[in-house]
Amino acid sequence: MDMAILSGALELPDYDAKRRQHQTCMWLPTKWDWIDPMKDASAEILQIEAGLKSRTQALSERGYDAEQVEHEIAAERQRELDVGLGFRRPGSPAQAPGQGNAQNADNEGKADDADQETSERRSENEAEE
Repeated sequence: MDMAILSGALELPDYDAKRRQHQTCMWLPTKWDWIDPMKDASAEILQIEAGLKSRTQALSERGYDAEQVEHEIAAERQRELDVGLGFRRPGSPAQAPGQGNAQNADNEGKADDADQETSERRSENEAEE
């Protein structure tokens, strides 16, 4: 910013008085995807979940406005509910808060019940033999 002002490429009349305010910004260059976008996305999700990066930062690095994306996602989820659609996989990070975990817990409980019934049948069959 200083070089732009000194070279005359940028004119800000109050720059000297408000230099700190003019320089208060964050520049995140656009993120380049590597060879395997799936691994990049997975790594980014892990960073967000570990608190090493915010969703806002991840979206900004991709050139998107976080608030706009969040509003779009909320609108899409509401439309999905309105028409009875569900495109997210259970347990996916894209799942609404608490939504995936409750479904997974229910499914795991059902699987445990089925395993117990199978074990009981085996025990009964072995006892009959």
